[in-house]
Amino acid sequence: MTADSLGTEQLSIPAALRRSARRGGSLTVLDRAMRPTRLTLTELDDISTGAAARLHHAGVRPGDRVCVLAPTSLELLLNLFGIWRLGAVPVVLPHERPDDTAAAGGLLAHRIVTSGARLVLTDRAPRLSKRVPSGCRVLGLETMLSGPQAPEPPVPDGFALGLLQFTSGTTGSSKAVPVRQGQLVGNVSACMTSLGMRPGHTYVSWLPFYHDMGIVSVVGLLVQGVHTVVMPTENFLSRPSSWLETVTAHRAEIIAAPNSAYRLAVRAQQLRPAALDLSRLRVAINGAEPVTAGTVEETVRVLGKSGMPTEALCPTYGMAETTLVVTAASATAPVHVLEPDRAPRQSGDHELPARPLVSCGRPLPGTSVTVHGPGGERLHDGQVGEVRVTGPGVTGGYWTGPDAPLDGMGRLAGGQMNTGDLGFLHEGELYICGRSKDLIIVGGRNLYPEDYEIAAEAVPGVRGGNVIAFSLPDQERMVVVAEGTGGAASQDRLAHDLFDRLRSAAQHAPAEVVLVRPATLPKTSSGKKRRGTCRDRYLAGELDVVATAR
Repeated sequence: MTADSLGTEQLSIPAALRRSARRGGSLTVLDRAMRPTRLTLTELDDISTGAAARLHHAGVRPGDRVCVLAPTSLELLLNLFGIWRLGAVPVVLPHERPDDTAAAGGLLAHRIVTSGARLVLTDRAPRLSKRVPSGCRVLGLETMLSGPQAPEPPVPDGFALGLLQFTSGTTGSSKAVPVRQGQLVGNVSACMTSLGMRPGHTYVSWLPFYHDMGIVSVVGLLVQGVHTVVMPTENFLSRPSSWLETVTAHRAEIIAAPNSAYRLAVRAQQLRPAALDLSRLRVAINGAEPVTAGTVEETVRVLGKSGMPTEALCPTYGMAETTLVVTAASATAPVHVLEPDRAPRQSGDHELPARPLVSCGRPLPGTSVTVHGPGGERLHDGQVGEVRVTGPGVTGGYWTGPDAPLDGMGRLAGGQMNTGDLGFLHEGELYICGRSKDLIIVGGRNLYPEDYEIAAEAVPGVRGGNVIAFSLPDQERMVVVAEGTGGAASQDRLAHDLFDRLRSAAQHAPAEVVLVRPATLPKTSSGKKRRGTCRDRYLAGELDVVATAR
């Protein structure tokens, strides 16, 4: 990608912020007690310019990587905008979990070394300083927000590197994706155009900033004049109802979250109905993980009672390697769901899944999506194959180190990127079937793990979103691992109920069903399933098993 290919509208983050500051817009950050602090975009620009000057005084230069480790807060956001204002590159690190400090420490060191960062900004400087690699300094977030202000640095352009975003690592080790500032601004701008979002709307987010959906959506919407309300991630995780209560309080038009978050929010509303008013919602983006028909139906039904328009729910498709969004469903029509018996007839190497499929909509303006067979041939509508993407949001490759060339990231001729996902196009809209690396091959047939996982989650006693299906290497055997609810005495019965349900409902009976203790299934830092890791732990006898059925 060249600077010219970014386009005239793909400004840098500071330039877009200054342009929108003349027209309004604001940032509101809620603390853990949900007390708000509000800044205009002009105030945000002034504070971030001061932070950039102090970063420069501390030895950070444009293009340098700066790791940031802290929960969502005003201080976190001000430091991020200071890094962007200087033209340096933030690397937002996932928070460690209390039960996994050793693994988190290894992840921290790996990402610092991979990024080549020599500075970590954090809210836990004394404790962290002993755990970072030698040669890397640790400073408190407050360090860059007060004190003498040096000369104002020049404003970076849109081609400046704006983010090292680590992938979720669902099918392998997590990789760093370098994203340009202009791509961060431009991808969200294209999404706004596609979905009818505009300056003056209000967006509420609880999403963590170490996840691409969290950081890209907030910065992209904020710098284009959308009033942005950011609440602590921890508040949503501890009380999912707090998200939609905040949407109601701020009369928001825009929200975004993964499929699992909608499921949690809907369940909270069903268990303890709150006096929500969602009538102003215009765009409710569902993305970052597979969108299921059951969650779509339940969300529309339950939240519709609180005024959310049916057409507001917008499934999307994208990934870190494409900045964020590739396709988005319409915000002016209900979600399209294809039932298996109504799906288009197709032929080829891959079958259609046995579950209802949700449309992820049409490509964003300037983006192209095509589907290809194993020989690279372009497939017709309705044929399942590898999904490829071309467009301004596609990044240049994986970051392999500060002094190393980018890994090609599966880039093909003509700038196409092979996503690794299987899907098909139907009437111009994209339907995703699953990851090609996750396919289960049994009896010469390619089966989708999602078919089994969704069917298993419908069994009473199985924890929603906590089922993983996989095949065993060099064996035509498939295993389903799930977390159950209830006491230990009920787990053996649940395992057999689950086995019987899958044997009758799925395309092929699993060889074994394994129940494990709650909260022990391997997932990424953003909560996505790690099927390969689960298979490895199963083969090594390392799962925390409570019951089995064969």
